[in-house]
Amino acid sequence: MANTTITWLGHASFLFVTPEGKRIVLDPWYAGNPSFSEAAKAELEQLDAILLTHGHMDHTGNAVELANQTKAPIAGIVELIGWVQGQGVAATQCIGYNKGGCIEIAGIKATLTTAHHSSSITSGNVSLYLGDPCGFILEFSDGCVVYHTGDTCVHSDMALMGEIYQPNVTILPIGDFYTMGPRQAAHALKLIGSQFAIPEHYGTFPALQGNPEALQNELNKLELKTEIVALQPGQAWTYSA
Repeated sequence: MANTTITWLGHASFLFVTPEGKRIVLDPWYAGNPSFSEAAKAELEQLDAILLTHGHMDHTGNAVELANQTKAPIAGIVELIGWVQGQGVAATQCIGYNKGGCIEIAGIKATLTTAHHSSSITSGNVSLYLGDPCGFILEFSDGCVVYHTGDTCVHSDMALMGEIYQPNVTILPIGDFYTMGPRQAAHALKLIGSQFAIPEHYGTFPALQGNPEALQNELNKLELKTEIVALQPGQAWTYSA
């Protein structure tokens, strides 16, 4: 059996392929995404689950379209998934739950975690509130545990996630401006204690100035040995214990 494979699709979109071959996309956005790998679009034609961290368009952009095309279940915080259902996705596909809750989906365990950010989508001239932003703890059958922090600043709950779930891999934003930058991200990794870190949410727009090199410099200051896995859009990485 293969190990868990993680593909960065660009910006904040990730594809996870489980050891059993199930395909899970998180925060799918490709239409208008300047960092999305077009070659990877074919990877989304068959999906077993869709996960959403929050409502901003650079995270939900193509979620409804993919849910309707693939008929995959779609999960996230209850208000956001209520909006998804309101966009025409079948109720039987929609799994709205809340922070601290854990579901089994596509053969993995997915726990919603706290993130400090905002969550809304624009409808006409109105900004619609879509529930609290979240992260995910994803537990795979090969022992890979991924903590995807979601869009967030550093916060002390991250230490609890590290203590409770002992993630091997942390996926976290480093771009700054809309989320934490490299300095806060390094302190987040200190709290979490994972062996690997996959940076995301950087370089897509001019405002997102953080980069993996700056993150490494901040880790060096803290004398942390976390290994940065700096993927290119469309590049896959396979977990190995």
